Amino acid sequence: MTALTLPPLRLRGSYGLTWSVLRVHRTALWIWTAVVAAGIGGLVWSHRLSGTSGGLGGLPADDAGLRLAGEAMALLPFAAAAFAGGALIGRELENGTAALAWTQSVSPARWLAAKLAVPAALLTAGTAVLSLLFRWVWTAGPSSAAPPWYDDAIFLAGGPAGIAHVLLGLAVGALSGLLMRRALSGLGFAFFATLLVEVVLAMFRSHLWPTTRWTGFEAARLPHTADRFEIGVITAAGKYVAGPECNMDVPGEFRRCLADHGYTDAYAVGHPASHFWPMQGVETAIVLTLAALACVAAFALLRRRVA
Repeated sequence: MTALTLPPLRLRGSYGLTWSVLRVHRTALWIWTAVVAAGIGGLVWSHRLSGTSGGLGGLPADDAGLRLAGEAMALLPFAAAAFAGGALIGRELENGTAALAWTQSVSPARWLAAKLAVPAALLTAGTAVLSLLFRWVWTAGPSSAAPPWYDDAIFLAGGPAGIAHVLLGLAVGALSGLLMRRALSGLGFAFFATLLVEVVLAMFRSHLWPTTRWTGFEAARLPHTADRFEIGVITAAGKYVAGPECNMDVPGEFRRCLADHGYTDAYAVGHPASHFWPMQGVETAIVLTLAALACVAAFALLRRRVA
């Protein structure tokens, strides 16, 4: 009895590889589509609630909705990392699907490039839509009700840095999957590696751009839009130290309070709202550089594994 042999599946050209990635991970594609659609609906709903009284949880409606949306978008890098480390790379290495694809006229480098490029394009498009809509809602209502720009979740959701963080999660996840070669361990390693990177970046975010120093009564009366993280007084010797709590509502009382304690003036150090875009640019460049380094490391590791 003659065995039935099937012709090998040929994935010719970029179209074949793209279609293969989309077909294999169609469940993840539908989930991502649902996430983007839910995010759009939630942001539009939050915008319609702007200006109403009561809101959600005792907060103004736009504040509560934006905070919820920002915190949800802050989870996207972790989801991208877990998907890349588990289903996208780790599972295919564990099941031998990747090795089978490499025998079907697809080189390991082209396989990994498709695995990264297709999700990267979809994640970039979806996150960009959410980010633009988030910024539209954020700037539509009164500034006094909207959450401040320097809040970590708001900062990432309202600019290109958030998109860069999602791409970094994807790259770290792919590298983790290649390192662990198992779905579950790749997922876990990718999640904690991304968590470490996100924590470090958040810790140094305020140092990405030179701070501004304010002096005088204006320093004590800075608007809520300024990220003020150091407040104090100036001594007669010109030293900047922590000072007493004085009534900031009346300039005359404020001055008398300073004089009674022997201080010449007040000061504050922080970031005004105008620093939002410079800090966005610097962080985006740093995060994209880290993502590129992770991709280079992933290709180098793959080349070494299959050599």
